[in-house]
Amino acid sequence: MISEPPSTAAQALRAKLFEIAGLALAIGVLFLVINWLHFQFLPVSVILYACILDTLAASAIVLGLYRFIWWKRTALVATEAGLTVIAANLLVLLYAVMGPTVIDRSLSIYIVQKVDMRGGEVAEAAMPAIFTDEYMPEFRLVDVRLTEQVTSGTLVIENGCISITPKGKLLSDFAGFYRKNFMPRKRVLMGEVTDQLTDPFRGTQPRVDVRCPER
Repeated sequence: MISEPPSTAAQALRAKLFEIAGLALAIGVLFLVINWLHFQFLPVSVILYACILDTLAASAIVLGLYRFIWWKRTALVATEAGLTVIAANLLVLLYAVMGPTVIDRSLSIYIVQKVDMRGGEVAEAAMPAIFTDEYMPEFRLVDVRLTEQVTSGTLVIENGCISITPKGKLLSDFAGFYRKNFMPRKRVLMGEVTDQLTDPFRGTQPRVDVRCPER
């Protein structure tokens, strides 16, 4: 018995799925290429911002080629193509956050790497000194974070004085509100259950003289 050929509707659906997958894959692959070239050969102030720029560039190139080469033969309507591009961009940005941004910012990964570098074990009591004496200079942590915030427009540096901007004040207020209301109140820290990190500045006293130089 000869089986019947697939219906026209099934063929159309298959064509759409293949085209959606191909379009999304093209954006993802081109992003990886552009992102690698960007990170290797061009200045980068903020990793996440650079990834967003690379995502937009990859999407623009793919869409341009898609429209020029394939548009007359496409199985997708404009709305489907647009949603595919949006979904592909969201996946690429998820990679940008979970990949290079986390690797760059993660103190947890640094701890694992540092223990590995020290032969696989370090004294627990040595960790605070490792953070202050090794982590901060090795990763130029102050320079990295100040560059990010100046680029983001939350801080400005003038004459040796760091000042918060209105945008930075909004961010600070939002972060404080979010911590107090939406972060875990029963956080387990080295066997202790605490709510300290919902308001980490509570009860602390300044230990460093932060007065700006006289202008």
